[in-house]
Amino acid sequence: MPIVPNRTVLALLLALVSYLLLDVVFGGVLPGSFLLRPFLGIVLLSVVPGYLFVVLLRIRDRRPGRIVLYSVGLSLFVVVVSSLLLNGLLSLLSFDRPLSPVGLTVTVLVLVLGMAAVCYAAGPALRSPLGSLSLSHRDRIAVVVVSLLPVVSILLTVFSEIPRFDQLHLVLLCLLSTVPLILRRWQGSPVLSPYAIWAVSAAVLFQMTLVSGHLWGFDIHFEYATAADILHEGYWNPEASAPSNSLATVTLLAAVYSMVTGLDLVWVYKFVYPLFVSLLPLGIWYVVRSTFEDRSIATLAPFALVFYYGYFKDMPDKQLVAGLFAVLLLVVFLDTKLSPAQRWTLGLAFAVALTFSHYGVSLLFTAFLGSALLARYTVQTVTTVDVDARLTRPMLIGCLGVFWVVWYLFSASGVNFYRVVGVGYELLSVLPFPMAERSGAAYATAGFTSVYWLIYKFLYITLVGLIGIGTLDALSGIVTSRDNPRSIEYTLFSAGVLAFLVASVVFTFGMGFDRTLQIALFVVSPFAIVGVRTVVSTLSWVVVRLSRNGLRERIAAVPVEGLFAVFLAVLFLFSSGTVFAFGGEQVPPYNINVNEDAGWPVYTQSEVDATRWLATHTDTNDTIAVYNEWDQIKSRDGLLVSEVVPADELEPIWLNRTTLNRSGYVYVSHKPMLKLDSDREYIDARETTFYRRTLSTAERVYTDENVTIYYVEA
Repeated sequence: MPIVPNRTVLALLLALVSYLLLDVVFGGVLPGSFLLRPFLGIVLLSVVPGYLFVVLLRIRDRRPGRIVLYSVGLSLFVVVVSSLLLNGLLSLLSFDRPLSPVGLTVTVLVLVLGMAAVCYAAGPALRSPLGSLSLSHRDRIAVVVVSLLPVVSILLTVFSEIPRFDQLHLVLLCLLSTVPLILRRWQGSPVLSPYAIWAVSAAVLFQMTLVSGHLWGFDIHFEYATAADILHEGYWNPEASAPSNSLATVTLLAAVYSMVTGLDLVWVYKFVYPLFVSLLPLGIWYVVRSTFEDRSIATLAPFALVFYYGYFKDMPDKQLVAGLFAVLLLVVFLDTKLSPAQRWTLGLAFAVALTFSHYGVSLLFTAFLGSALLARYTVQTVTTVDVDARLTRPMLIGCLGVFWVVWYLFSASGVNFYRVVGVGYELLSVLPFPMAERSGAAYATAGFTSVYWLIYKFLYITLVGLIGIGTLDALSGIVTSRDNPRSIEYTLFSAGVLAFLVASVVFTFGMGFDRTLQIALFVVSPFAIVGVRTVVSTLSWVVVRLSRNGLRERIAAVPVEGLFAVFLAVLFLFSSGTVFAFGGEQVPPYNINVNEDAGWPVYTQSEVDATRWLATHTDTNDTIAVYNEWDQIKSRDGLLVSEVVPADELEPIWLNRTTLNRSGYVYVSHKPMLKLDSDREYIDARETTFYRRTLSTAERVYTDENVTIYYVEA
């Protein structure tokens, strides 16, 4: 294998970083800046630092997918930590804007060139981390075809306004649903399976996020507001009390990408972050390959997450970013080819990045690892079963726990720490009568008259049931010594995750069952295939007892993995809304976006422009009001205005309200908020009491196609 990097690579790297630095310094005036600066910036921030660290760690002979995961994960960690250090150091030196495009670019480039120089100086001691890879002509054609999936998804979504593109979107969704079945029968290079998993994941996420010119999502609007403040001020304030201020990989990192690449912050979230999160299912592939001997389980398991509506409807969001680092943490500690030094270097980096990403996911994974540790000690005490301990390491759990407490207690004025404490108190206060809203039981018992909705609900109940059956079967395998020692620990770890999911049937844990199932699928998805096998083998056992040998032979001939692949295809056709669209039914509110009518989080440019008018024509002493019926800001107008006005400073207008407490501005769009108990219909502001009593006579200070802003004298 060639020395990495050689003189030619080093010279090329120097030329590219020089171009990027000059373009940043001169404000994007160099030839080709419109395309080259974003491209070079994304590559240099997302891949190069981590790849050079992988080389320096002497990680060798690995599949491309593993190297990509380690390189991207390490790069994001390095960029965040470097930005935090630069922010702290220059703040101590009294710099007004410690985070600037030039300063951040220079920091990253010095780091990259320094590591590259060390690699070059080390000479033959450092070699390429990639193992040998040979592809047949058939394999190359398959790679090209698979590569077209995200490309076609991007093109169809960006040009979704063209007539009849809706039908092409639906055709693409049908094609994506068949990929698991095709991969199961693929006889070519094993590299295609993980690559196809990534391609389908990216295609699904891009089809969701690129449907409009502005952000799609929910909590992302609050995170955008924090990132925009960092971008505008050139400073990350550790004491700022916004909850998203602690989520450095979601807010600070996004601001850094915008500064270095020149991309608008909106497009960092809409394009760059889906690239990160699309690697999450690829990580699941490597986790399953490390714990299950059957390759088909690794091929199918990631699609249980990708085809779940909770995966694509939450993109972009902090929970999925945290999921990426949680899965990377599992990949590292299950990688038996890593030395202890390599494992702990990678593992601690990903543990820190996980904590930086989301308070809930990081705390839950710490708890899952802790419960698995206790379960392992119990199994080793009461049985003679040999457990290969790779995940359940007391030092790892201790580091995660201590860093979580320190980070969330002292960042963002401790608001997230106390929020978690508050959720725990609420959970204890409702015992033994649990919360019902957004629990699994509430979702399962929701009334639907359409047969499509009944089938849709049944599919998810079946998925969770199969996971439960598979996990219980694996636990029984520990007792009977059926399981391979390397999978026992993962089974114990997954049992704790399943217990959390089962508890979510009646408890919401402050996030709802759709979010808890999403987190669970990061871990327990392979047990759904085990569950199908268990069901089929049980049926075979029953028919033997009934002396129906002919029926037993037919059951034994059932292609279990093929059956599950078909199940996944049907699940995706329902969750994406494809079946509803073909059947002429109203599609679910969280379907894959096929046009700008996909749901209330899609905003027009005129609505966005109106919020920017608010930001430039009001000050912190002005009251800003929006229609909102709940304790927290959850209305359509409220989320958008929260990008420029802190959500806790917005004054809500509930439906029976008549006046404002003091003078201020009222933002009203053509779809201010959903009607209560409706997923599709919006209130007409003109029919509300507040409009008749107050807005009808108020001064209109801003009027556009879809928005009116009023000034109300109290």
